[in-house]
Amino acid sequence: MEKISRHKTSQSLYKESSILINSLITILIGLIIAFFGNFLLQFFQNQYDFSLAVNFTFYWNTEIFLLGALLLFLLYLWIAALVGSRWLSVLIMTVIIVAMGVTTQQKMALRGEPLYPSDLLLISDLPFLIQMVDSKLILVVIIFLISVVSLSTYIIIKKRKRDSKYLDTAVKKKMNWLVRGSTFFITSAVLFYSLGFNQPDNILRQAYDRYAYWIPYSQQMNYYNNGFIGGFLYNIGVEAMEKPADYSKKQLTTIVQKYEEKASEINENRSAVINDVNIIYVMNESFSDPLALDGITVSEDPIPRIRSLKEEVVSGTILSQGYGGGTANIEFEALTGLSMEPMSASLTTPYTQLVSRMSELPSAVSYLKQQGYKATAIHPYNTTMYKRNEVYQNLGFTTFLNETNMEFLDKKEQNPYISDESAYQEVLKQMESTNESDFIHLVTMQNHMIYDGKYPDTDFSAQGTGNAEEAANYLQDLAYSDVALADFLTTVEQLPEKTIVVFWGDHLPSFYSETIIETNGNLKIHQTPLLIYSNFTENNDTVETISPIYFMNHILDISDAQVTAFYALLMELEEALPAFEKGMYIERDSTIVSEKRNELSKETQELLKVYDAIQYDVTVGENYSKALNFFED
Repeated sequence: MEKISRHKTSQSLYKESSILINSLITILIGLIIAFFGNFLLQFFQNQYDFSLAVNFTFYWNTEIFLLGALLLFLLYLWIAALVGSRWLSVLIMTVIIVAMGVTTQQKMALRGEPLYPSDLLLISDLPFLIQMVDSKLILVVIIFLISVVSLSTYIIIKKRKRDSKYLDTAVKKKMNWLVRGSTFFITSAVLFYSLGFNQPDNILRQAYDRYAYWIPYSQQMNYYNNGFIGGFLYNIGVEAMEKPADYSKKQLTTIVQKYEEKASEINENRSAVINDVNIIYVMNESFSDPLALDGITVSEDPIPRIRSLKEEVVSGTILSQGYGGGTANIEFEALTGLSMEPMSASLTTPYTQLVSRMSELPSAVSYLKQQGYKATAIHPYNTTMYKRNEVYQNLGFTTFLNETNMEFLDKKEQNPYISDESAYQEVLKQMESTNESDFIHLVTMQNHMIYDGKYPDTDFSAQGTGNAEEAANYLQDLAYSDVALADFLTTVEQLPEKTIVVFWGDHLPSFYSETIIETNGNLKIHQTPLLIYSNFTENNDTVETISPIYFMNHILDISDAQVTAFYALLMELEEALPAFEKGMYIERDSTIVSEKRNELSKETQELLKVYDAIQYDVTVGENYSKALNFFED
């Protein structure tokens, strides 16, 4: 009996020591994967610069690196507790880290900005996003992941064969489930708490704040200074705007009264009501003027018709919020009259982070619908990108035409996207089918990256761009856009209905070399062509560079239409500050581009404070201005 008792005690100690050893091994593996995973994220974020990743880890920001590694370690433990295998957890962690690392590297290379939490909402468009990734990089990643999966599978199978030799008692199973359950509960609580990183008194944020150097106006620098994990956390769960210091119902009432009076003064000299003019917005994907850039030589002008049109219609350039991407943000500004500049730097995509959560938002769409317009959005692609299906409904569009319900779907040569020509045919068809005045917002796709292989036989060529093959195909895209717009406007010219067409490019393509970007400077890299065409007036004014928030100002002016208090504010703001985005401010008659608000005149700064109050009120605040009919006649 004594021998049996000693044997049971020995078995019990063996089981306890076995669980303890297994736990220690799991922790050790977790620490290793967390350390190397975080290092890999820095490596990808810094465009494969090993020395920068080493310096960040061991010299510049070691404390911040360790905080990020701690969160990865907790994520590893959470997955291990959930799936019951440390090696399967390693596999899952590796896939997550490599996927996020490659994505942020490509996004930094193409658009100059890192991966944001809001970008994860685009996972439903994964096939489309993969098309934009370098094919060689995809091949390397696939080979790497196959190797990791194969090795992990081998280790898991070997471990299970080894474990099957030993009888797993009910006691051991119970203890194993107890450890897993406790680990899962604790790590879930900590990880969930970390999602409140931007909440007041968050302990994790306080720990970061001891070592971090946050730069609110530049998320690229935030990620660079504070690591991928720190930058990613900084962009989780943010408010659209900070509350202005003087925000109150009294302040908003004063603002509304002031601009109602200004609107009345403007309207004394305007007799028309904007309800008998078709308004067409054409935001042309990646449309730009390569001849406007220094250091580039092209074989021939790809946009001669549009260049000629600039002499006959209202023309200029827009200040684009993005480079190489950010289409939805420029679209947001053009439709709402609300700028990205006052928004929190952590609010990187209003469509997904703001508008999709709101039931309504004052906009050109809602205003024109009040005037009896039929509001139609056309995007010759799918409905999921940037949650456009929800967003367009919230903005007030009654019809959304896309690749699933459009009639005209033709493409150019080997271009995978529906052509501009087809898109314009869809616009004309929609105008013919309605009795009301039309507001049609078209977002084209023809000129979307990737450019390689679209037009194998193009005669266009360019030197100095950084990528001759992509440039040649892009120039052919522009040439097709040039012809399509000219033909469209010729048709519009013959329509019996009064029509205004606002045409602009959303941003430059991303294939230009660093040399071209540095040579031309920040402003030129964010300027794209703007045309405002009317088939019932003759006007060839030059507006120089303006922000998309001001488009309705010019439409109302061309139509000689009366304005609301909101548009009276936008008109006054445009007179003082025609173009502005974060880090770029162009005051009227100024020869310099200011980088900060405090470099502007006091009068302009005060106007921006008024604008901030209105924008905060309708996005985050109490909507006092809407209740006071600030956006209505």
